Amino acid sequence: MLKSKPKKWGHLLVLLWLWGCGGGSSESSPFMEGREGKKALEAWLEVAPNKNWKSAKDSVLRWLEAAGGTLLELEVLEHRIQVHARVPVSQAEVFFTRVRNLGLVLSEYTALADITRQYTDIEARLASKEAAVSRLQALLAQARTPSEVLEAEKALQQALEARDELRTQLENARLLSQTVTARVTLRNPATVEYSEGGSYTYQLLRSLQAGWTGFVYFTFVVAYLWWFWLLIGGVVLWVVWIRRRRRQRGVGQASGSAST
Repeated sequence: MLKSKPKKWGHLLVLLWLWGCGGGSSESSPFMEGREGKKALEAWLEVAPNKNWKSAKDSVLRWLEAAGGTLLELEVLEHRIQVHARVPVSQAEVFFTRVRNLGLVLSEYTALADITRQYTDIEARLASKEAAVSRLQALLAQARTPSEVLEAEKALQQALEARDELRTQLENARLLSQTVTARVTLRNPATVEYSEGGSYTYQLLRSLQAGWTGFVYFTFVVAYLWWFWLLIGGVVLWVVWIRRRRRQRGVGQASGSAST
């Protein structure tokens, strides 16, 4: 179970609005264009669904697909299901709200990291490596001897591999700045301790709801066994009638003995 101190979910929603929506402007977000820095937002949410907690996984995956998100990892354990995904900033608010409405929220918190320096550093290294690749390609074209060609090809191959690695790092950093890393955990409600059950009002309402459901089921059982209750009532009436007959006979015999 997550141990960090929960924060108000409104904090996440405010961050999403300010960060992904651009304050309602009709223009594209300056953040998405990289003019105001790059930030990576990660959100953890643990929920105990009210209904079938295993089938809730299908709902989460369906909402993730509708949001245009990407599933990174899905782990199904005995008493919990963990979903690791990336959700576009513009759709993150809707996605997390739907997940929260599945049931009792056990814990939730967010972490916001500024990756601007990391992003610009990768860009600078990539530009330098692109220039090195161009120089090595020119040297390879000017090579005359087999040894020069071999040496230039080897250096160019190493530069191309390093350039591709930097391109991958830059793409990952771009994804981090344009999406929310979501870590959703679905807990089996049967394993949730009383201390994790939320407010007393919430638990009281759940108890009343469970009691009412039990009463309804009991009523259905009673109605279904109507013939049994009629039989019991008939037996009781027959026993009462027999006792009354015996008492009446006893009184009659006593009166006859007294008159004689």
